[in-house]
Amino acid sequence: MSYFPEQRIITSQGHFERETRLPAEAIGVVLMTEGRAVDVRDKVLRGFVPSRHVIIEAAQELRLNDPAELSKLLLVKERVVVEKGTAIAGRDPKRGKRIFAPIDGLIVYVGGGRIIMQAAPEVFELEAGVRGTVSAIYGNEGLSISTSGAILQGVWGNDQRRIAYLRLEPADGVEVLSPDSLDQAYRNEIVVSTRPISERALYIAEERNFAGLIAPSMSANLIPRVMAMEMAVLLTEGFGNLTMSEQALALLREFESYQAIIDAYKPRRSAARRPELVIPRAGDAPQAVDLHLVLRRNSKVRVVREPYYGQQGRVVDLPRGLMTLPNGLRVACATVDLGLGEVVQIPLANLEVSGR
Repeated sequence: MSYFPEQRIITSQGHFERETRLPAEAIGVVLMTEGRAVDVRDKVLRGFVPSRHVIIEAAQELRLNDPAELSKLLLVKERVVVEKGTAIAGRDPKRGKRIFAPIDGLIVYVGGGRIIMQAAPEVFELEAGVRGTVSAIYGNEGLSISTSGAILQGVWGNDQRRIAYLRLEPADGVEVLSPDSLDQAYRNEIVVSTRPISERALYIAEERNFAGLIAPSMSANLIPRVMAMEMAVLLTEGFGNLTMSEQALALLREFESYQAIIDAYKPRRSAARRPELVIPRAGDAPQAVDLHLVLRRNSKVRVVREPYYGQQGRVVDLPRGLMTLPNGLRVACATVDLGLGEVVQIPLANLEVSGR
């Protein structure tokens, strides 16, 4: 029986389809036609999420004996947009028992002791994210873009996207750079660090105005700071003190000085996308990337769960049947050589393979 593991694409030349769709709850329109060439920043979809309504049991919260009193205690006008946290009802706008707007929106109904607020609709536009050709359109829901080049998919990003030239860090790391913002070296470039991201590296990156930072890992404690940055940050391995895979580092070295697109997408349960670095390349009919690799002997894998999280190895055997783990669970496993003589049994669900 074949097993198709989780896969991260790492390839120096391939043809692939990049699908972009509106969120399931959104209403929108596709702005492109099939066969049209698109660039990274081109708007390809426009949509909005319909307004939702929130019911507030205002009379109960204000402890009113007569619900009819509620209309006299409004502190804002109906059908006027207010920000979340604004006092909307109470005897005094600055003190005492008050009701605060739970959302950005407007009051659309007051009666029966209740206030009904309508949220402001969320309007947005989606960019192509890659350079290529529109290959398919899915009604008013989305489209697919055909592109080719080198691609490296990571595991986490801070939801920023940049286009810049790729450059490896100094031999002693980003931390040794001077924070002098007047120094043009590394300015507006996507910098590759082979070391986990540190507080010092983030400080240097901000001061020298990096366009992006690619690194194997960082402490989860840095997430709030990184999410607030305008620079795109992409992790190739995960959180903690992890080293970069040989495949990822080899590809980044191969394409140093090339223009690249870093899409540091923050993974979401509602989407199958991964954060990635794309390096557009013209080539002679590059092969399509195989998205259905079968796990087999000698497959290079990465462990995606504890106790070997982040480690890389090679499959040396795929035993038939189920195996009993130390915790008592019986699951399908692979025998993986993690290097330095460490050969262990790892559940198939805990392995990820890189297609190249």
